[in-house]
Amino acid sequence: MIRPRVLLALTALALTMAAAAQAQVLPQKPPAQGVPPATTTQAPPPAAPKPQAPPQAATAPRISMTLTVTDLAGEAAPGVHVALSGPVSREGTTVRDGTVRFQTLRAGTYRLRFDSPDFVAFEREVTVKAGPIVEVEVTLSRVPEKPAPPPPSPATVPAVPRDAAPVVRNPNLTVELLSLPDWIERNLIGRNDPQRETVVGQAPSATARVVQVREPIKDRVRRDADEMLYVIAGEGMLRANGRDYDLTAGAFAVVPRGVAYSLERRGRNPLIALSMVAK
Repeated sequence: MIRPRVLLALTALALTMAAAAQAQVLPQKPPAQGVPPATTTQAPPPAAPKPQAPPQAATAPRISMTLTVTDLAGEAAPGVHVALSGPVSREGTTVRDGTVRFQTLRAGTYRLRFDSPDFVAFEREVTVKAGPIVEVEVTLSRVPEKPAPPPPSPATVPAVPRDAAPVVRNPNLTVELLSLPDWIERNLIGRNDPQRETVVGQAPSATARVVQVREPIKDRVRRDADEMLYVIAGEGMLRANGRDYDLTAGAFAVVPRGVAYSLERRGRNPLIALSMVAK
């Protein structure tokens, strides 16, 4: 059994040895003043590539169109209103020499329409290709002049003897000549038009029209005039009084006044006929 004095002496010795061991631990040297501590420098990330601008599309070339409008005699036709529709739209009026110019057009298919009080309305399609200038020549048909009204008849008309002198010729009247195939080519009915009738000749007692049929003409009747039909192109059928008549190019039909009839086309092409009405 350890005595209390010995126990106290051992405890004091242990504390003395612990203090000596702690005194032998040297303190760390502080860093020198003015010298920053070493740090690890990281390289900056690589810069992202700059986006490249998309290549600019080539500008489409601009085209000019010069239209020259004349009549059947080759004379210039001024004052004709021309409307152009297609990739771009333009309109203008022919000048003294019968020309009109449209600027800054694009290549493509255009629809031209010509209107004038002196000429028959006309439409035409033109395909414009790349190039600086496009020249188009158009020939229009003049509107037939209206005949002068006949002079008032006297109250009593004397009988004309058989040996009377011939009628005196009027030097102011002229013969109107028209090429129907050329006229039809310039004025062909559109694909969306059901029918089209255009006067091509007129006299005091007779009128000639070009009739173009895509959709049927039904139950037409002329009560004050006889009508004669001459088929120029296409195929179709004429129906009157419950009977059907086949129509081909060159067919000729006479429809008396008061008889109702219908016209229909057959096939893809329109039925085109010359209608002559005589009172």
